[in-house]
Amino acid sequence: MSVMKNKWLRLPVVIAILALFGCATTRTEMEALQGELDDKNLEIEQLTMQNRQKDLEIVTYRDQLDEQMKSTKEAEMRAEELEMQMADAPFLPLDASPGECYARVFVAPEYATINEQVLIQDASEKIEIIDAKYEMVEQKVLVKEASTRVETIPAKYEVVEEKVLVSEAHVAWKKGRGLIEKVDNATGEIMCLVAVPAQYKTVKKKVMVEPPSTRVINVPASYETVKIGKLISPPKEELVQVPAKYETITRTEMISEGGIEWRKVLCETNMTADMIKKIQTSLKDQGHDPGPIDGIMGKLTNGAINAFQKEKGLATGALTYRTIESLGVEIDK
Repeated sequence: MSVMKNKWLRLPVVIAILALFGCATTRTEMEALQGELDDKNLEIEQLTMQNRQKDLEIVTYRDQLDEQMKSTKEAEMRAEELEMQMADAPFLPLDASPGECYARVFVAPEYATINEQVLIQDASEKIEIIDAKYEMVEQKVLVKEASTRVETIPAKYEVVEEKVLVSEAHVAWKKGRGLIEKVDNATGEIMCLVAVPAQYKTVKKKVMVEPPSTRVINVPASYETVKIGKLISPPKEELVQVPAKYETITRTEMISEGGIEWRKVLCETNMTADMIKKIQTSLKDQGHDPGPIDGIMGKLTNGAINAFQKEKGLATGALTYRTIESLGVEIDK
C-alpha cells in the first residue's frame, strides 16, 4: 500500500518533466522555422528589388528604342517631303523670258543665330552681417602718477687764503760788522742783538660757506599718447536684395527649310567663253582653284563653283545668277 502511494505521488512529477522537455523541444523547432521563414522573406525582398531594377532597365531600353524609332520616322518624313519637292520640281516658272535658262538646284536650309537670355537664378533675399566699424584715435594714457621726491643739496665750500704764524717775533744775537772786526784770533768779534719779526705763511684751505640741506621736488605725472580703436557703429544685420541672374545663350534656329527649286542659271544657250574666263578669274581670286583660265567649263571649274556655293550658303547644282553676282561678275545682257 505504501509502495503504491509513493508511485502515484511520483507520477505528476514525471508528467511535468516530460511536459517541460516537450515544450522546450517545440520552442526550438519553432525558432528554427522562424529563422528559415526570415531567410526566405529576405530572399523574396532581394528578388523583388532585382525585378524592380530589371523593370527600370526595360523602361530605359524602351525609351531609347522609342527615341530611335522617332528619329527614324522623322528622317523618313523628311525623305518623303524631299521626294514630294522633287516631284513638284518639273513645274517650270511661269514668268520666264526667252533666252533664259533654269535649272533644278538644291537650296540649303537657312539658319539664324539667336541670342536669348535665360533665367538661371531667381531673385532672392539674404541677410548680411555688417561688421562693427572702428576708428583709430589718439589718446593720452597715464603711465606714471605724479609724486614727490627728496633731493639732498650738498654743502658749498670756498677756497680761502689764510696767513699762518710760523714763528713769533723775537730778538736774537747776530754777527755784526764794524770798523775794526778782528785784531787777533781772540778779539774783534762783533755780535748785535737784533729784533726778529714774526714770520707768517700763506696757506689755502677749503671753508664751508653753506651747510648741506634737503628739498622736496614735485615729480609731475607721466603720460603717453597711444592709438586705440574707437567704436563708431556696432555690428548689425541687413536684408540685401539679390537680383535674378540671367545667362545669354546662343542657339541656331532654322528659318527656312532646304529643298529643290528652279533657279535662273547660265547654260550653253546664254554663256560665252569670255564670261567663263571672268568667272574662273574671280574664283581664283577668292581662293578656289578653277584650273586654267581657258573659258572652258571643265571639271576643276565646276568643282570650284560648287565649293564657292557651299562656302557662301548658295544653292548648288548649277551656275545660278546669284552665284555669279556673289562672284562680282557682271552678266552679259
